[in-house]
Amino acid sequence: MQVRSKRLVGMFAALCACSLASFGNTQGGGTVAAAGDMDYSILPPDPKTLEVELGTFQLDAVAAMKLAAEASGGKVMSMRIVKSSDKVDYEILCFANGLPVRVLIDAKTSQMSIPKLDALAAVVAAVAKVPGKVGNVDSDLLADPPTWKVSVFAGGKSHLVSVNAVDGTIVSDQVAAQLPGDATESPMQGDFGGVQWIVLQEGTGASPKGPDSMVKVNYSGYLVDGKKFDSSIDRGKPIEFRLDRVIKGWTQGVQPMKIGEKRKLIIPWSLAYGEQGRPPVIPPKATLIFDVELVDADMAPPTPKNPMPIAPPTTPPTGAPAGAVTPPPNGGG
Repeated sequence: MQVRSKRLVGMFAALCACSLASFGNTQGGGTVAAAGDMDYSILPPDPKTLEVELGTFQLDAVAAMKLAAEASGGKVMSMRIVKSSDKVDYEILCFANGLPVRVLIDAKTSQMSIPKLDALAAVVAAVAKVPGKVGNVDSDLLADPPTWKVSVFAGGKSHLVSVNAVDGTIVSDQVAAQLPGDATESPMQGDFGGVQWIVLQEGTGASPKGPDSMVKVNYSGYLVDGKKFDSSIDRGKPIEFRLDRVIKGWTQGVQPMKIGEKRKLIIPWSLAYGEQGRPPVIPPKATLIFDVELVDADMAPPTPKNPMPIAPPTTPPTGAPAGAVTPPPNGGG
């Protein structure tokens, strides 16, 4: 079991830039706001009004921070006042046992909300919801509500169970697919190290005649973490290209398809963009996943405005989709 804490570096660094946030320009008036929440269209609130409003709180800032420090067993790193439609909270960030702890204290009732569950307690709650084998445990203790995210493998599926770190209730139970894109339970085909594929939809037409065929496809491309980096579907128009003018994984993966067929292609980096990748879109040594639909094949090539170059260009044309750009001179290997 691996336990990780997310959002610590960026958010914690930002929140720890100052020990106390200053009063900001907020439409509600009398609130402490982070710089990113500032509304620069209005004037600062009237200090006299703020002083009167703060005087109505049962707790002042000092008392609230003392309560937060005692409850968390840590040190206060930042504080701001957050006003909603029905209440006002002190939002206090403490640092305890190597983790940030977000404490909310109602300024008028002193009611406190603080994460109480550690990773072990979160795992117990998650397994009670989904009996199975536990994988990673991630914390998002700065979320609202603060949560632990526990991956549980059960019944051949991967569950991501979110547990409320304050009271131990289950926030959500999401079943995650192994691969991004269209969900499927069909078997994977092909050999490891080469192009692998899953047939999502059978085709009824002919396959492209050869590697120099012109084809038309619709596709979406993903990194292994699920990030979509390109999609002809999002642009609303399929693309056309010669099969031998794209990355090797596309040439090998699309040529056996039949018109109307849809496949999920899993392309190793050696058949994609190689060790260097194609920054900033494609990281180095990136395995790529594509959902590809073969719309048409063996069309007449478009009449070029200029003579066809002897060799493929090493730089893709402006606006070319990432999945179909011309490979580097070494063929992406």
